Amino acid sequence: MCYLYFNLKSNVKWLQHHQIITCLLKNCSNIEKLNQIHAQMIRTGQIQDTFLVSRIIAFFTLPSTHFNIGHARRVFDQIQLPNLFIWNSMIRGYTHSFASTDALLLFKQMLFRGYFPDNFTYPILSKACGQIRALKPGKLIHGQIVKCGFESDMCIISGVMSFYASSERIETARKVFDEMPERDVVAWTTIISGYAQLNCTEESFLLFDQMKREGVKPNKVTIMTLLSACGNLQALERGQWLHSYVLENKMESDTIIGNALASMYAKCGSMFQALKVLEKIPARNTVSWNVLIGGFVQNGLHSEALRLFQEMESSSIRPNKITVVSVLSACAQLGDLEQGKLLHAYVQEDRINYDVFVGNSLINMYAKCGNLEGARGVFHEMPERDIFSWTALITGYVQGNQFKKALALFQEMQVSGVEPNEVTLVSLLSACAQLGALDQGKLIHAYLKEHNVKHDMCLENALVDMYAKCGCIESAMQIFHGMTRKDIFSWNAMIGGLAMHGFGKDAIDLFTQMQRVGESLPDGATFTAVLCACTHSGMVNEGYGYFNSMSSLYGITPSIKHYGCVVDLLSRAGLLEEASDFIEKMPIEPNPVIWGSLLSACHVHRKVKLGERIAQEIFKLAPDDKSVYVLLSNIYADVGRWDDVRRVRALMDKRGMEKPCGCSSIEVNGPHTSAEGVYL
Repeated sequence: MCYLYFNLKSNVKWLQHHQIITCLLKNCSNIEKLNQIHAQMIRTGQIQDTFLVSRIIAFFTLPSTHFNIGHARRVFDQIQLPNLFIWNSMIRGYTHSFASTDALLLFKQMLFRGYFPDNFTYPILSKACGQIRALKPGKLIHGQIVKCGFESDMCIISGVMSFYASSERIETARKVFDEMPERDVVAWTTIISGYAQLNCTEESFLLFDQMKREGVKPNKVTIMTLLSACGNLQALERGQWLHSYVLENKMESDTIIGNALASMYAKCGSMFQALKVLEKIPARNTVSWNVLIGGFVQNGLHSEALRLFQEMESSSIRPNKITVVSVLSACAQLGDLEQGKLLHAYVQEDRINYDVFVGNSLINMYAKCGNLEGARGVFHEMPERDIFSWTALITGYVQGNQFKKALALFQEMQVSGVEPNEVTLVSLLSACAQLGALDQGKLIHAYLKEHNVKHDMCLENALVDMYAKCGCIESAMQIFHGMTRKDIFSWNAMIGGLAMHGFGKDAIDLFTQMQRVGESLPDGATFTAVLCACTHSGMVNEGYGYFNSMSSLYGITPSIKHYGCVVDLLSRAGLLEEASDFIEKMPIEPNPVIWGSLLSACHVHRKVKLGERIAQEIFKLAPDDKSVYVLLSNIYADVGRWDDVRRVRALMDKRGMEKPCGCSSIEVNGPHTSAEGVYL
């Protein structure tokens, strides 16, 4: 009797604990509280209560802000006899976190321990197989579904179709669909989505029409799937037809549908229609604003994106990290450092989740706005960094002409054990090209070979450019001729390299070959290189001909740089009066550089009167240019006009000018002895 009393008392106490913990779990809102409840369960011996434990695992595995598959697995491993709901929760959690291989391994463990899947398990497994295109396991699971008599379950079969579509086996998915005795809206949407994912928009819309004919009403997911397909393929007419269907069925006020419509129009470049759609949504949310702001950025309307963001700030809707990344991109393109700094401050106040994605956008913004110290500061304050963080800063240094810092940062990157990607290597090769750092460029080339880095055209162009600018013409030509495909940058790099290093005739021959092949049409940079080649080879008539062909044959309006090349061509050939006449007849205002080129030629050819006239033209444009005074003084000195030399020097003294000292730079002993070198 006494034993029965104590046993009953113990059971009552256990039941009370059970009820209390159940109530606490029901109202639990954060991880800290959940950890306390979990500790209480262990203390009271209720850790083996499958109902209570299933609630904890569900808390960590359901898509939410509390998702933590690692914590869920630790709880799961403490359970001696998990029920099927717990197994399903864990498999779903792994699938949700895209750890599909772990999901399939757990399913094998579940079968080994004698548990059989139910109608909730199979759709999760099909999704896991689809994520990693695990065709063989997916087929085995399909076979199990048929064997266990689940082929009439539309939810399970829809999962099977989704798996085949994700694995690019759309014909098999269609066969499964056609064999279904009954098809609900989920089944129709799944097969429509399968075709849409493979850009088979025509087939998707045919199925959509058939679906309506068979009396199945599309749901939001169906419409969103088709709108997404139209946006991705920029099929504006199809999207507009779908918009008409939305209006006919009075779905335009639905926020999710409205956002999808606006996104479709934005991707098709119709921002006016996107704005019009969202104006009619009564309950706009953060996604609505993000669609518009992101759409403006994607379509190059960066000022409009910033204006819209300011409007969003004045509303009651709070931006998220997607908003911030889009606006930072707009700031980067506009060079709006002030707005970018305000966004950085907003992020630092912990009002936005400061992850790698946001950090990389901040680095890019600061670098594009020319504030490399700010970019470096963000880089160092980031709690985590990935390859894109390193690449963004390295690229920023290269674009900011701080080439040595770019190479030094790459050295830090290697010490950190981060492997470069193609973009990193292209930026580094560009730095080597600008510095003339041939040894370091060769090391990067050796790294590409050693690590079997895939040579895309961008990377090959960078190698050609590096070798060509460093004067290693033979290596540049070898890579150039080995390219399976060439674009305008390939030809320009090689022609420019040849011209730069005195191989003028070879550069012209290559340009002729480029015209004959017809693979790429020449652009302004091509003609700059060609005119430079003519200059170094003394090919005056040919240079004039190429200059005239720019507008007559290729419709390219010559820039100030091209006019400068012609002036240099004539000046080096001693045709100074012709060069002067050419400048006078230019349709654009000459700059001090063009006049300076002719003044240098006057010094070489001792043309005093012409030199004096040109110097006066430069004084009007750049009165504080020291080099003009020095050149004019040297012209006078060459012909013995010492009074004029003293007069010019006196003018320099009066203006507080000093003759600049000459200097040269050269890479000594390669990267191995340089403190700023790079090793691979």
